[in-house]
Amino acid sequence: MILTREEISFLDVYCHEGTELPFGGPATDAMRRIGVQNGDTLNIHWAYLRDKPPTGPVIGNASKVAPPLPWADREAVLRRDAEIRLLREEAQRGGSINGPVQKGGSISKPGIPRSG
Repeated sequence: MILTREEISFLDVYCHEGTELPFGGPATDAMRRIGVQNGDTLNIHWAYLRDKPPTGPVIGNASKVAPPLPWADREAVLRRDAEIRLLREEAQRGGSINGPVQKGGSISKPGIPRSG
């Protein structure tokens, strides 16, 4: 697993809102409040789909209330997305990405700087 339980819980709603009508909702609003746009989280989305592949045509779950944001601010989201981008690139080169998730969502992996 790349993502923490808290990240998956939030992304269940955030990814659903990005793929199902009427598009948007409480999780999207929470991300916008900290200045995050859809293009800022492409690698985080990749990790979500890798860690929790959809079992049907719908991704994630609808909710009237956003789960707690797993990131403190926009900079934390961007750091996490960059960290996952490194893992994704390693996977695309045929490397293993089974590094343990650290508290706060950091991956401990040789050669990959930890965020935080």
